Amino acid sequence: MPPRSSFLALCVFVIVFGRAPAAEPAPRPNLLFILTDDQRLDALGASGNPRIHTPHLDALAARSVRFTQAHVVMSLCSPSRAAILTGRYGSANGVTGLDAPLRAGETTFVQSLRAAGYRTAHSGKWHIGGPPTAVGFDFACYFRGNGTYTNRLVHDQGRDVRPATHVDDYCVDRSIAFLEEAARRPEPFFLFHATQLPHMDDRHAWPAPAEFRDRYDPATLPLPPTVTGDLVGKPPYLAQVRNRAQADVYGYRDPAKVRAHIRDYYAVITQLDAMVGRLLTALDRLQLRERTWIIFMSDNGWLLGEHRLTSKVLAYADSVRVPLLIYGPGIAPRTEARLALNLDLAPTLLALAGAPHTAALHGANLLPLIRGEATAWRDAFVYEGLAGYGGTHPMLGAITPEWTLIRTWETPRAVGDFSQSFAELYDRRADPAEAKNLAAYPSQRTLLELLDAKLRDHLATLPPPKSSP
Repeated sequence: MPPRSSFLALCVFVIVFGRAPAAEPAPRPNLLFILTDDQRLDALGASGNPRIHTPHLDALAARSVRFTQAHVVMSLCSPSRAAILTGRYGSANGVTGLDAPLRAGETTFVQSLRAAGYRTAHSGKWHIGGPPTAVGFDFACYFRGNGTYTNRLVHDQGRDVRPATHVDDYCVDRSIAFLEEAARRPEPFFLFHATQLPHMDDRHAWPAPAEFRDRYDPATLPLPPTVTGDLVGKPPYLAQVRNRAQADVYGYRDPAKVRAHIRDYYAVITQLDAMVGRLLTALDRLQLRERTWIIFMSDNGWLLGEHRLTSKVLAYADSVRVPLLIYGPGIAPRTEARLALNLDLAPTLLALAGAPHTAALHGANLLPLIRGEATAWRDAFVYEGLAGYGGTHPMLGAITPEWTLIRTWETPRAVGDFSQSFAELYDRRADPAEAKNLAAYPSQRTLLELLDAKLRDHLATLPPPKSSP
C-alpha cells in the first residue's frame, strides 16, 4: 500500500480533476539481432554438443528461450537474409538466389522500425542487392558477400576501408561504437550485427588462429553415420551435384579428412564465440542489457559429411535447422520445441517495438511461444528450394517436428506434377540421420497425402511463371 500522504494526494487529484493521472507508457525496448553464417543447429554447446567450445553463446542460451526446432525456409545466404528482413518467402520478395535485390515495393521490418522512431544500424556481412541504407538502416558498416577474412573491403559510413584485422572483429568494434552512441541518445535502437563466420573464406577453408584451432583433436570428433554416402533412397542426381563434387574435393572419402574439416569448422565457431562475447560484454558495460532484447540466429545450416555431402541448399536437416536464442528482460529461460522459422523474426521484432505489420507477412509473431503460452501454432512449414543453386534440382519440402517430405523435380517446368517428382520421406525422430526413405511404404500413404497437401497449398500461392519472350 502507498504511504498515507501519497494516497491522500491521489484522492484529492481524483476529486478535483475527475480521474487519476495516466500512467507513463512503458519505454520501448532496444533490439539486437546477431546473425551468423552457415552455423548448423548442433554447432553450439547449448544445443547438446559437448565437443564444441562456445562459452559466451552458451551463457546467452542459459538466459534465453532456446528453440530446438528453428529452421530456415531456404538454406542459402541471400534468400535467408531476405526472408528475415521481409518476413516473406523468396518467391514473394524476389530473392531466390545470391546477391539478388528485393522486388520493387517490398517493405522490410527495418523500415517500419525506423518509421516508429527507432535508430537502426547494420554492421557486418550484407548479401542482397543494394546497400543497407536502401532498406531502412541509418547506420551502415558492411562488406558484401564472402571473401577473405582480412584486408577486406568494408563500406563504413560512406568511406571505404580495408582493415588488417579479421573483418568480423572490425565490425564488432563498429557495433560497439554504435552501442556507445546509442546509449547517449533518447530513442530506442535496433542493431543488426551479421558475421561472415563460420562461412569459409575465399579459399574454401576455415583458417582459425592456433588459440582456437588447438582446442580440438580431430581424432576425438565423431563422424556422421551416413558419411559413406551411398545415396540409397535419394535422388540419383545427387551423385553429381556440387554438394557431392565439392565434398570429394575436400577429401570426404577419407574419414580423417572429414574429421579435420569438422575441427576447422568448430575452431572458427569458437573464434566467432569470442567476438560475440566482446559485443555482449559491451552491452553490459553500457548498462543496456536489461533494456535490450537479443536474438541470435544463423542464416542456414551446413552439411559436414552427412551423405558424403557438403554445403547447404538441400532440404536435409543439417542444412535447414539452425540455432535460435531469444533473450528478453523478464523472460524465463527454457527450451521451446514448437516450429520457429526465419520468417518469424520480422513480425516478432515489430511486435516487440509496438510497430504495425501487414497481413502480407508469411511469418508469425513468436512472442506467445517465448512467453510459454498455450496457443494455436503451425504444425508444419514448407521449404522452398525451387530456384536451385550449385546444380541442385527444384525441390519443395513439407517439414514437421516429426517428419520431412522432400519432393524433387528434374526441371522447373515439371514442378507441381507430383508424378514426375522424386519423393523422400524421413521419420525425424526414429531416423535423425535421414538414412531410410519411407516414401514408398504403403503404411505411410496417408501421411504422404497429408504432407503433399501442404505442398499443393504452397504451390497455389506462387506467382505465375514468367512467359518466354
